[in-house]
This record gives sequence, C-alpha cells and structure tokens, in this order.
Amino acid sequence: MTESTDKHWRTYLLLMLLALTGLVWIFRETAASLVSLWQSSETYTHGFIIFPISLYLVWRERTYLATLTPRPSALALAMLAVLATGWTIAQSADVQVIAQYLFVAMIPALTATLFGTQIARAIAFPLAFTLLAVPFGEVFIRPMIDFTADFTVTALQMTGIPVFREGSHFALPSGNWSVVEACSGLRYLIASFTLGCLYAYLSYRSRRRQIIFVLLSIVVPVIANGIRAYLIVLLGHLSSMKIAVGVDHLIYGWLFFGFVMLLLFWIGGRWREDEQIVTAKRPPPVAAVKPLKAAGFTLAALAIAWAAPLGLQRLEQYNPASVTLNLPQSLGDWRAQPPGMDFKPVFPGAAATLMQEYRNGDRVVGIYLAFFRNQNRNAKAISSQNMLADEALHEWSLADESMRAIYSPPERVLESRLLRGDRQLLAWQWYKIGQTQTANPYLAKFLQAKRRLTGQGDDVMDIVIYTTFDTHTEQARAMMGNFLQLAAPALQLNRENAP
Repeated sequence: MTESTDKHWRTYLLLMLLALTGLVWIFRETAASLVSLWQSSETYTHGFIIFPISLYLVWRERTYLATLTPRPSALALAMLAVLATGWTIAQSADVQVIAQYLFVAMIPALTATLFGTQIARAIAFPLAFTLLAVPFGEVFIRPMIDFTADFTVTALQMTGIPVFREGSHFALPSGNWSVVEACSGLRYLIASFTLGCLYAYLSYRSRRRQIIFVLLSIVVPVIANGIRAYLIVLLGHLSSMKIAVGVDHLIYGWLFFGFVMLLLFWIGGRWREDEQIVTAKRPPPVAAVKPLKAAGFTLAALAIAWAAPLGLQRLEQYNPASVTLNLPQSLGDWRAQPPGMDFKPVFPGAAATLMQEYRNGDRVVGIYLAFFRNQNRNAKAISSQNMLADEALHEWSLADESMRAIYSPPERVLESRLLRGDRQLLAWQWYKIGQTQTANPYLAKFLQAKRRLTGQGDDVMDIVIYTTFDTHTEQARAMMGNFLQLAAPALQLNRENAP
C-alpha cells in the first residue's frame, strides 16, 4: 500500500467511524433496546461479541482490501433509504425485532455506501454476521417446547416407563415434569447456529459444505435437546427424583450441549478445507474519489437515516387523553359480578384495564380488557410480554393454544387452555384496532402501523373472555360462543372509550 493509498483509506475509515457514530445516535432507542436484551437475557448475551468478531473477520482480509479502491455507491445509498423506510414501518407496528434487524442491516448498507459494492462483497460474511447480534427466536419457543415434550414422552414410552401427558406437562410414577421456556432448547439452538456459521466460514471454502454444516448446526441441537430432556427425566425417575431436578438439571444440560457441539465440530473437521483462499486477480486501478465527495455521501446517508425517526415523529399522533373502560351490568340473562375465578392476565403497561365476570345460574364467564395508547417498548398491545398466566408464579399454566373459528365476531380467536391443579380454564383472545377485530397478530400489527402512519393514533384493545370447566371442553366453548353473541355489541365500545 502506497503512502497516498494509505492516506486515502484513513480518510474513508474516519468518515466511516463518524457515519457509524451518527447512525447509532439517530437510532439510539433501537440500539439501546438491543443492548438491554443482551444484558437481561442469558439467551442473547452473545450479542456483545458479534461486532468484535465481525471486525476481526474484516481485519483478516486487510491485505486483499488494500488492493481495492473505495468508491461510494449511489445504489447502496438507495438501499439505505429502503431500510430506513422499513424501520419507520416496523416502529409504527411496534415490531421491535424487525426494527432491530433493519437498524443492524443499515450498517452493511452504510459500509457499501461509503466504500462501494466491490469492497462490501469482499467482506460480505463479516457484514452479514452482524445480523446475528439481533435477538431472535421467540417465535420458535412454543414449537420447540412441543417438540421436546413429544420427543421426551415418546422416548419414555419406548423404554417402558408409563407417562401421562397434559400439554407440556407430564406425570411419571416417580414425579411430575414440565417443559418450560428454559427447557425448549432455544438457547442451544441460537448458540449452535452462531458458532456453526462462524465455523463454516472459517473452515470451508465450498459453498455447499458451508450450507450443509450450518444446516447441521440447526438440526443437531434440536434433536440433542430432546435427548437431553429425556435423559434428565430418566435420571430423575431412576433416582426417585434425587438427581437432575435442581441446579444440576441445568448443569447437565450445558455439559451435554458442550459434548454435542464438540462432536459436531470434530466430525465437521474431517472435511475442513485448509488451503488458502484463492484471491481474485487484482482489479484494474480506478481513480480514487475525492474525500469531499465521500464526505457528501456520508452526509447524505446520515440525512436519509435521520429522516426516518423525524418523519415517524411527525406522522404519529400523541393522544394524552385518559381512558375509561365500561361494561354493562347485564347482558341478557347474565348479571355482572366481581371477579372470583382467581385468574388475572398479565398485560404490563396498559393505559387502562377492566376485568368483570358475568353469572347466569351456575355458569360464569369473565371478560378482561386491556387498552393500550401511546405505546412504547415496555407497553405494547401485541407483545410476548402479555400473558394469560405467568407460570413463574406457579398458578395457572398454559396447556395448549390454537386458532379456532367461532360464529360471532371476530370469527377467529386464539384459544388457550390453562391448568391449575385439577382445575381447567378456557380462554379466547383477540385484538380490536379501530373497528376491526382480529386474532391474527400479524394483521393486527399491520393495521396498527397503518393507523399510526395515517395519523389515527396507536390505540389497540386486547380482549379476553374466559371460563372454568371440568371435562367437557365443547360445552364450555358453546357457552362462551352464546355469551359472546350477547356481549359483542358491548365489546364494540363505540362510546367515549372507543379505541
């Protein structure tokens, strides 16, 4: 690298540092939400090392990069504008994970804007690797819990151990077990996928081998977690619940995961390709872009990025008005009464809530309303933080849930069945955005974003109706369906408290 080239690169690197600093400041709330999740969840603490690893991977390519000439790209600048627009929409819909992905994706786009697409292609993997800093996978928790429970129960039955299953809970003659979020294997999957991507990049040159190893890093931990859960239950059963039931439960899990990963890397190492990367021929020399023009691209990139939160702020409607929720004292033959089922959903940050039960003879149905206005990171109408039952309190626990068609509006609901000892509770849940009622969270997010971007505010109502029952689920469903037909006009809430 000549002295002039070295000076040229230093100028671009300085501009890049300034641009990155500006980007983080502009989207500081999104960046802060990333760091907060890294700090608060053991599942996502790896986020702290993703960017240092990416920088190291770029540093490994410094010899080849020195042969290239940075040239700002207008095409990449346009891509940055698309990502910023997408961030605005994601923020309007309160889809934090998408907003975080788009924010992190702006870093590769910003790199390509300043250095050009040729240099961005040369460090494509390190740039793409930064996306793993975004916490992901919550959507897989329930399917992984179900798979782990299926695998464990099937394995126990195949080894002659009697087991009775109720959702993600199952009972053996020696004791009771539950597959909860910590047992789902999500932590193992995320750790394995991250390490698998890095190992495949460093160890293989063939794209085919890289893809196969990454796929194995996804499949192996899922199956291994099923085996781990089975072995832990088996140890507890054979020891009369003396081992593998406390802290050692987690210790055995991580020891087993470490063994599985070492085995995966050992097998993968048998096909590693240690030959040096065949570097492409040095491209023909091109004229360097003057630093003043590069500075112009930097300012343009930051202006485009800044326009996203500024535009969102102007489009959003802040409504400080207080909210009062009301339900009638009677619905046909049903009469209102104070809640008495010992059941209370958890919807943190709601601007207003109302819980009321109705009795008709010996039948009781409850309604829970949670109204959200001026939503933020800690108060969202459509969020995994909102729960029908907090299982950590060891009260009601979720047995199963599914979408169910009904005859009354909203026509489809999210049906959940909960357990507490020998008691069962059936709950139907959906959202009301404007005059639209839906149980589809994706449609609800879209409608919320549409209303926010058109200046109609972000008011959303979560609606839950519920009842306890013994063994006849269909009778409980029929009773709730009939009750909902009577309650539907009241749930429109077309009065002063309408969302």
